[in-house]
Amino acid sequence: MFSIAIRYLCGWASAASHKKEEPEWPPHPDRVFMALVATWAETEANEAERRSLLFLQQLPEPYLSVSPDFELHAAISVFQRNSDVEERVPVPVYVPTPISDDELRKGRKSKDLLKVLPSERKRDKRHFPAVIPESDTVYLIWPDVELPAEHRAALERLCAKVGYLGDTSSLVQMWVEDNPPPPTLVPTDERHYSCRLRVFRTLDELKADYERDQEAGEYRPRTFKWGYYREPEEEKAPTPSSHFAELLILRRTAGPTLDITDALWLAKTLRDAALSLWEQRIGPPVPEWLSGHTPAGERSRRENGHLAFVALPNVGHEHADGELKGVALAVPQDVTKDEQTLLLDALFPWNKQTGEARPLELTLGRLGVWRLEQETRSFPRMITLRKPVWLGPAERWATVTPIVLDRYPKKDEREAEEMVVAACERIGLPRPREVVLMPGSLFIGAPPANRFPPLPKKFGKTVDQHTHALLIFDQPVRGPILLGAGRYRGYGLCRPWRSGGEQ
Repeated sequence: MFSIAIRYLCGWASAASHKKEEPEWPPHPDRVFMALVATWAETEANEAERRSLLFLQQLPEPYLSVSPDFELHAAISVFQRNSDVEERVPVPVYVPTPISDDELRKGRKSKDLLKVLPSERKRDKRHFPAVIPESDTVYLIWPDVELPAEHRAALERLCAKVGYLGDTSSLVQMWVEDNPPPPTLVPTDERHYSCRLRVFRTLDELKADYERDQEAGEYRPRTFKWGYYREPEEEKAPTPSSHFAELLILRRTAGPTLDITDALWLAKTLRDAALSLWEQRIGPPVPEWLSGHTPAGERSRRENGHLAFVALPNVGHEHADGELKGVALAVPQDVTKDEQTLLLDALFPWNKQTGEARPLELTLGRLGVWRLEQETRSFPRMITLRKPVWLGPAERWATVTPIVLDRYPKKDEREAEEMVVAACERIGLPRPREVVLMPGSLFIGAPPANRFPPLPKKFGKTVDQHTHALLIFDQPVRGPILLGAGRYRGYGLCRPWRSGGEQ
């Protein structure tokens, strides 16, 4: 095993993603390789160092150890009103345009000299995206590769000469490390369940890019090789969990603003679209785990239930406002990976030309269209779109959307509490030690239960059946947790409750 370690000396990483106003995090392996190649070419172009680069380019895709928690650099972003606490808006900076050779020649005349000064030149909009990671060191790891002795000294020299990664303000120290920490991202072939990073190209490909652009005077890579990464599957001690095993998160990238009280209607709209797209792109019949009905049209009696459609609101922090930031598909335990892939292929067909999935456009009637993309980033900036926020595990869980009780309680509150206990057991959870019912949610941004619209008549009776709750278990349990009669439409959605509700 060996790795290349990169420490950001200023505590931040400044590099633009394919969207110039957004930062690149984690750093793509290809960016590291390009920095090594540029350092080699700009110094002595040593033959031993060239051979070490040729050795690197033929290695398999590296594992990554990178901090999952980061903030946007405050100098290049501001908070947006009615936005998640983690969501910032990039601040553009207007800088003087570069001087062409013709302008420089004209500027030699005294009367035109002022025109080439920065204060007199036109200004272009630029962004300088940067992130502040919790840990300032990143590792590219090859767990099954030994670094040959003939390449070690040359690679160590190359690493020592790299001064920055990305923008010139992003100063780094780079070295060869034989004892890296465990990886947080590993290569995968599962394109729908992964984030996409640029991986190593060859020295010849980089030279071809450089020579192609040399005459134009603009040096930007034109060819990329993409790799797919996901979090490693860790062996964990058995933890009680619900019938829902996986949470596929879809983030809103465009469309009208919706409130948390629109969750039921949005879930129905997404479900209708999913059934229709399955029939169009995969073909009938629609499986029972997706539709919730048997081929004969009867209500499903599957032991692990069926797919749930869940709206994800912005709640649980000081600036939370209940705005819906995306949706999630809660997948039952017995639905295979292949079946999940078919569903994602129906919702997000693959574009072979771009190598990316097409977004889902969800028509919302007169309100317009919601554009949805699968959240494949391992570390989304927005808290609401992070899986651990909804999966736990935790001993205490509180409702974000209200639980719809199976029937109207005829006696006292204890009967309603027993209904919530039964709802937990119905989805495979252990019996909670304590259930505390309440009219309002513990999470900032989630409105009282009586503000949520009732289910259709076939599911429930009156709005009085809605209630928020705090659940306390004897041991940590794993989500996603969806309780009550409206669980397949996003009601009864719970989230781990910790000190002050913060994660």
